[in-house]
Amino acid sequence: MKLYKSRNPNTKKLSKLFVVQVLLGAFPTVLSLIFVVYIKQIDFPEDYERLSYSLWIGLLFVALAFLAFTVYAVISRKYNVLASGFRGERMLIKIAKKLKGDYAVFANLPVRYKHNRSEIDLLVVSERGILAVEVKNHSGGIIGADNDEFWIHRKYYRGGKITETEMKNPLKQVKRQREIVKNILRSNGVDVWIDSVLFFSANPSLRTQVESAISIVTNEQELLAIIQNYECPGKTPTREQCEKIVQVLRELVV
Repeated sequence: MKLYKSRNPNTKKLSKLFVVQVLLGAFPTVLSLIFVVYIKQIDFPEDYERLSYSLWIGLLFVALAFLAFTVYAVISRKYNVLASGFRGERMLIKIAKKLKGDYAVFANLPVRYKHNRSEIDLLVVSERGILAVEVKNHSGGIIGADNDEFWIHRKYYRGGKITETEMKNPLKQVKRQREIVKNILRSNGVDVWIDSVLFFSANPSLRTQVESAISIVTNEQELLAIIQNYECPGKTPTREQCEKIVQVLRELVV
């Protein structure tokens, strides 16, 4: 197995968000220390005017601390989403390294054809066929169908509480990625069948009620088995085609 890995564009963003979180988390503490030092300099029996002024400063500090907390909450949500996706992609690479045989695997592969662009989490090339894997990180339950615009994401809580939110149908992204890769390969003289797999990596006990022709898996053993046992439903690519595909895709690795 040969692994070709592009740099994850979210790595730097993840680091920046982490630093911002630390700074925003420390900001209220720093404000409190400054205010305490300021208060200690006041002579309470005599300096009434300065005491009144300090109360306004205190209110300003409270407002700034509240603002910092609000921004911290927003940044924290963004960080958690990116970190969750990063963990899912690392799991994919871990799974790919378990493959035995003549596989060429591309991780975090940026693809672009004309005005369409995307990034494929994992693309597996072999003489058995070509598989594109998209990873998502959701727990709870997923309900939807192949052509739905939105799916339902359920979360289950202790005490029986259940919440539902809409999520974009990830299969539309999967199909778009597949078409981009097909067009890239066709423009280079290679016309082959490409299949896709949607992998929910966050929780193996995820409950899925999805009607789809695309394989949907929720644990790494199942995904590994699908890749290893995959047989292209159409004409399988020849060795020469596989070599050409790898050559073309390697030029996209950054």
